[in-house]
Amino acid sequence: MSAAPKSEARVFADEPVIEITRLLDAPRELVWECFTDPKHLAHWWGPNGFSITTHSHAARSGGKWDFVMHGPDGTDYNNLVVYTEVTKPERLVYDHRDPGGDIHFHAVITLTIEGGKTRVVMRSRFPSLAARDHVVREFGAVEGGKQTLDRLGAYLATQEA
Repeated sequence: MSAAPKSEARVFADEPVIEITRLLDAPRELVWECFTDPKHLAHWWGPNGFSITTHSHAARSGGKWDFVMHGPDGTDYNNLVVYTEVTKPERLVYDHRDPGGDIHFHAVITLTIEGGKTRVVMRSRFPSLAARDHVVREFGAVEGGKQTLDRLGAYLATQEA
């Protein structure tokens, strides 16, 4: 497997949405495993310089992924993903929450086969334009999302199909 071009991002002017896409030179089943198996997630999830610790993970409708993202500056970010739809090997839908239960955004990840490769589309919908703009400004969400999929591409290049 070779590295694919870098990830692309779109921020919608009239919708509270960020969409990150990347065409990966890997079979969809392997990409699916990388999104749903904590042993893979530990190697690529998050922007450059971040690592994660998974406390629990259940990639099924109603399941949860409880994890901490460790920033390069030593800051820990508690995260909770609650899956609302899991359709193997093509679609993950979840609410990204804080540990208190408040929803930060609703995400849909689709994996489609494209010429023997896998197109990943990560679409995040925020409660408002202001909420979306806040994460873009304060947390670098667009660049962080692109870096996350670029890290996935680099990780996949080390895996056997």
